[in-house]
Amino acid sequence: MIYVIDQRLKSQNIPVDKSEKVLTDIVTVLLHPKLQQELFIPQPVATHAVIKQLLQDISVSSIMKLDDYSMNKLWDLMTMIFKWQITIANNQNIFDITCRHLKGIATLMPTYFPKRFIEMVLKNIELLREKISDDDYKCLYNTMILWFSEYHTKISILLRLGLQNKDGTFNSSATMNLKISQNLGENIYKYDNKINPIEDYSNKSAAETNEINCLLFHIEKSYNKKTILHIQLPTEVERYYSRKPVKSNKDTRIEQIATNVKGNNVKSNDLSFIADIPKSPQEDLLKMLDDI
Repeated sequence: MIYVIDQRLKSQNIPVDKSEKVLTDIVTVLLHPKLQQELFIPQPVATHAVIKQLLQDISVSSIMKLDDYSMNKLWDLMTMIFKWQITIANNQNIFDITCRHLKGIATLMPTYFPKRFIEMVLKNIELLREKISDDDYKCLYNTMILWFSEYHTKISILLRLGLQNKDGTFNSSATMNLKISQNLGENIYKYDNKINPIEDYSNKSAAETNEINCLLFHIEKSYNKKTILHIQLPTEVERYYSRKPVKSNKDTRIEQIATNVKGNNVKSNDLSFIADIPKSPQEDLLKMLDDI
């Protein structure tokens, strides 16, 4: 998921500061210690719907917004590329693939991102690897293969690199670039030499390859223009009742306003206004983790 989003941010020339914010927000939630703690608890395999919803919630935990079409395409890319990785893994341990994913993510993050999040997950993977017997590992591997068995979508980058056939099946590792087969879990997009990765979706054949049609459906605009917001409330100025305007920048978020109403025939009262500000998807997800 992170590889795909990073590739789309770059291909659509999103400014560096916005790209870094998108990646930081998403990876912070994805690798949050409380979420990871839940994932490492032995448990039955989650359904496709549960995993898709979880990743969808994580993917929109930033200023990036995805429409349903783009989310479905992102899901196709995530499931098929990972299915390809574990299908041709042969003697490579799937834990190694996951570790490469995490190390690959680390190279994409800005310097200020707390690397301890990634280091903590890598440590947990190593501890889990040491506990699992050979029979347990075979069971785990076969379960994952079965979980992905219903997915057969054709993916354009896999087709371009000669890793997937037109019928949706995968080529054997013996016929592919040796660097790709030996480093499963690396960012596959670095092997893609296509000049313009954004397809023309008016072309039917391009749509059939199942790339994302504008993954970055909406990234909130930054407003640099200063706009003054006028708030007029009853206030007391030098013992005289008046309506003095209160000026504030438009982007100022007012969560609480407390005022006193005083007059000759009016009993002093305390009035307060507390805004009901909707939480962001990231705050909602973190709140959910706090409640677990």
